[in-house]
Amino acid sequence: MADISLSGIKKSYGKAKVLHGIDIDIKHGEFVVFVGPSGCGKSTLLRLIAGLEPITDGVLQIAGEPVNDLTPSQRKIAMVFQSYALYPHMTVYKNMAFGLTLGNKGPLGGLFGGGENKKLIDEKVQKAAKSLQLEDYLDRYPRELSGGQRQRVAIGRAIVRDPNVFLFDEPLSNLDAALRVNTRLEIAKLHQDLDATIIYVTHDQVEAMTLADKIVVVNEGHVAQCGSPLELYHHPANKFVAGFIGSPSMNFLEGTVTSTNAKTLEIILDYDGSSVKLPVHPDATEVGEKVTIGIRPEHMQEGTDLPFQLSTKVNVVERLGDASYLYLESGAKNPLCIKTDGHSHTKSGETIQICADFSAVHVFNALGNALTRTTTDDRYIAPKQSA
Repeated sequence: MADISLSGIKKSYGKAKVLHGIDIDIKHGEFVVFVGPSGCGKSTLLRLIAGLEPITDGVLQIAGEPVNDLTPSQRKIAMVFQSYALYPHMTVYKNMAFGLTLGNKGPLGGLFGGGENKKLIDEKVQKAAKSLQLEDYLDRYPRELSGGQRQRVAIGRAIVRDPNVFLFDEPLSNLDAALRVNTRLEIAKLHQDLDATIIYVTHDQVEAMTLADKIVVVNEGHVAQCGSPLELYHHPANKFVAGFIGSPSMNFLEGTVTSTNAKTLEIILDYDGSSVKLPVHPDATEVGEKVTIGIRPEHMQEGTDLPFQLSTKVNVVERLGDASYLYLESGAKNPLCIKTDGHSHTKSGETIQICADFSAVHVFNALGNALTRTTTDDRYIAPKQSA
């Protein structure tokens, strides 16, 4: 069982602190994605798990055993890098078999061994090639393969080692859009077939949402939130997660708290001075404090049918066929965006009314932390799931 536990993990390079006490528990068989902006520390965290860099402080356990002092080869892990790192002078078969044939010790020693050694290696390579649809390419060289096929060879090289844990470091970054989708589906199917623990690093939140059982959002060396994809989407713990998860990202409107009671906050919006009462507990905020209202583009619509309303001007319209995106004036650095159906006739330059249901509105205090809703309307809000 490849349970993984990270307790108080810190990493520093001299005086530069990169990770600031990471605590994560990963169960056997989970697909966990570390996601965050470039430079947040997610790849560094993966390299610490792999044993490619020493841990400054904290304890890393794999299958219940501390592994801080173990070498990468002793941790029984396999890593797939952003670059394919294939040997250009070797065929696909030899690239996949190479990790099993290094050195002269052990039952798989020697380049291709002999007798049972060669047979066992061949069985492992053939099985991996079949699962990745590479059976027809085993005699080819990397230069004769597409980018997606090369990445599958790199994944196959990891599979044949039969590791406890697979580590993926942005494996799809070098692929074009179509190949990213296809390879993403292959990785998801691979996880189902292998019943393996997978830790996957990406800056692409769409990859995170579609692949993960559990997402760990990393920001500036801290875990901003850890939970299931739907929990992070519907119940972001803070403004950073709310803005990072979701495409297009959540809309934000600044305002000031003017009054509170046990069940509502009254807020004046900076954009137009209008006042709105929202069903939110006044926890961790007070009258006069600046707050941020967040609403996802897909939870807003044109019209006045819903209680949260705003009048604004359309700057740009993007028509995608099945949907249209309207980018609107907001008085902030980033424009508001609403998602409408593909038949919308709204044009740039028009002034329109937009609205949303109160249950779709998030409120964040001056520190960026989410305030608790009091509404019982769950049309937009999925039941909270445990991580």
